[in-house]
Amino acid sequence: MKLGEILRGTDVRTDTPELEISGITSDSRRVRPGFLFLCLRGGRHDGHFHAGQAKENGAVCVIGETPALARADGAENMLITASARVTESVVWYNFTGRPTDGMTKIAVTGTAGKTSVVFTMRHIFRSAGHHVGVITTISALAGNDPVPLGECGGSSVSDLAGAMTTPDPEYFFGAAAEMKARGCDTLIYEASSQSLLLHKTDAVRPDAAIFTNLSPEHLDCHGTMEEYFAAKARLMKSAKLGITNADDPYMSRLPEMFPGKNVLTCSCAPARIADTDVCAIRIASRGADGMEYVYFSDEAVFRIRTPLIGRHSVVNTMQAALCAIRLGADPMTVKEALADMSGVDGRLCRVRFPKDCGSSADVFIDYAHTPDSLAAALAALTEIKRERLIVLFGCGGDRDRTKRPKMAETAQKYADFVIVTGDNPRTEDPMRILDEIMQGLDRTKPHAVIPDRRDAIRFAVNEAREGDLILLAGKGHEKYEINADGKHPFDEERIVLEAVREKNNPQS
Repeated sequence: MKLGEILRGTDVRTDTPELEISGITSDSRRVRPGFLFLCLRGGRHDGHFHAGQAKENGAVCVIGETPALARADGAENMLITASARVTESVVWYNFTGRPTDGMTKIAVTGTAGKTSVVFTMRHIFRSAGHHVGVITTISALAGNDPVPLGECGGSSVSDLAGAMTTPDPEYFFGAAAEMKARGCDTLIYEASSQSLLLHKTDAVRPDAAIFTNLSPEHLDCHGTMEEYFAAKARLMKSAKLGITNADDPYMSRLPEMFPGKNVLTCSCAPARIADTDVCAIRIASRGADGMEYVYFSDEAVFRIRTPLIGRHSVVNTMQAALCAIRLGADPMTVKEALADMSGVDGRLCRVRFPKDCGSSADVFIDYAHTPDSLAAALAALTEIKRERLIVLFGCGGDRDRTKRPKMAETAQKYADFVIVTGDNPRTEDPMRILDEIMQGLDRTKPHAVIPDRRDAIRFAVNEAREGDLILLAGKGHEKYEINADGKHPFDEERIVLEAVREKNNPQS
């Protein structure tokens, strides 16, 4: 592709628009003859200091922000941009054929609920006859077909394989191009705070953006809750329509922050029926069969029944319904879609036991890995429990340490028995993580500390009695464990089934 076409929509100016570019990268090790090299500044590396190596490897064009640094590294004639991150998004958008042009684009951001809302939207839009592509923490799909995001799960430079909430532009727009080639007319994706801070999807103008909620998370990256919120709020600058949670103290500020934008509000508080665009009233739990409520707005009033359990599922489905209706879906189609929707992988998923397993306590698997998301999952299970509620959880290594004792406090607030264990320690000392979690635990209450997560799951199954509920929190859809040695297979559902069989058939 010609350099001039690739730079369309950027602030970069060139005297050689007809220069042929065969590839783009920000990793000097991946440069091949004919490539364009982008000098990105990261937490550990500055691409300006690798520009010379990129030239030696065959880069015919280098784009960066600070020419002096590149010249010191041996690279001359750098093209200048005010933001290499913004330019990265736009050049990949152009290089992949502007794949989201003509597609309906919906972005979902927030601390918790992003994946659930994306898959709820996917189900609604598919029910309405659309061909949908999604990019989420769980997977990228075109229809039902997986779309690969590269060896590092959507990152060009990571040394650790693993899914990213929002892939780097190379993989995000590459996946979007694949989806369009397979006939997708709608793209629904998660927009993480880090991706918004790094301008990964700046080239996309969403037709709608959904803001779920905000609670302490990624403060190791953002520093403060205000900075975290500011990163999320960036999405509204480019979105044509905003759908926000009026019951969240942060997200409720969006209408005032963007007075010239179309920002619609949702609430689960009946008292707010007059000052929000949509209100959920007559909310009722149907136990293990899910939730029901009345969706009330000026444009539509109807009863929603969903098999998704927990009060948080009311907010998630209400926001998805409002967004779909505003983008043209028929309210009755929305109602029917929500009624027959199955669960989302790793989001309060109930483990189904084959007959040969025998009876057992009910086991749920959820991705909850923050105090608020853990509270939401436990609160939902508290509504349907008959006997004890047992929770097993840990905290990831090389991540926000401030939440560790808070997770313990949250677990004991709702659960009758708490099991503290490992959860992706990565390069951090697993025992130090457990020690920091235990700072928030009341040791006089029923609990166990079992560092090995497989052993902890077996213990939970054996500890449980008929009628108990078990929540395995933190990993959800993940089928792996990450420690200092790398990534290893780890399927919680399979481990549960094995443990239940061993418990009920000890001689087999």
